[in-house]
Amino acid sequence: MRPNVDASLLKKPRQRANTDKQSLVVRGAGEGSQSEILDKLTQMESSLASVEEELKAVKRSAETRRIDMRTVVALAAIALSIAGYVIQDARNTSRQDAEIEMTKARVTNLERIASSNTEARIRTEVELKGLREGQEEIKRLLQQHDSRTRVQRVP
Repeated sequence: MRPNVDASLLKKPRQRANTDKQSLVVRGAGEGSQSEILDKLTQMESSLASVEEELKAVKRSAETRRIDMRTVVALAAIALSIAGYVIQDARNTSRQDAEIEMTKARVTNLERIASSNTEARIRTEVELKGLREGQEEIKRLLQQHDSRTRVQRVP
């Protein structure tokens, strides 16, 4: 059995040519032998048609296998491409997630720094306000002292 013959073809009943050893051409035969010859010719034509059909079926099955192999190769290439895209997308997503987490950490750190800076600025402003008030009080006291000393010197 040939390896490229489809097993379903072997299960089909085949019509075989008549292998009788009688010759098709009979010299000097009458009307009855012509009908026998026509019958044999018809049988041979039908068996030839059967052989042609089997040959076409074998060719179709071989073509189908080639198409199937090409299809398998094409599907494998598509699967590899999709896998590549999925892996690349996973890498990008992972990188983006890491960047988002780093940004969140930076924002949290900046918020903490801003909060402590705000507290320090408020404390500084309160101290400056206290210093200004103290400075104003000192100026007023100096002015009062200067006005008293002038009043006492004038007489």
